[in-house]
Amino acid sequence: MQRPVGQDFVSLRMLYEQIELLRNRMQQLWNEKGYTDREVLNASIEWDHLLNEYQRRVAEKGRR
Repeated sequence: MQRPVGQDFVSLRMLYEQIELLRNRMQQLWNEKGYTDREVLNASIEWDHLLNEYQRRVAEKGRR
């Protein structure tokens, strides 16, 4: 069963907002602690996962 198009948009929008929030948090941590701090690196890994998920969903939506 496919989700309605509007629901896909909301889901992608929410994911995009999470990506932006995490990017801002990562930048703040970077500025406070430097780029080699473990917390910055962990945020970067989480950010990469969110970006990959966003790209996967966009590609999946394009195949429908």
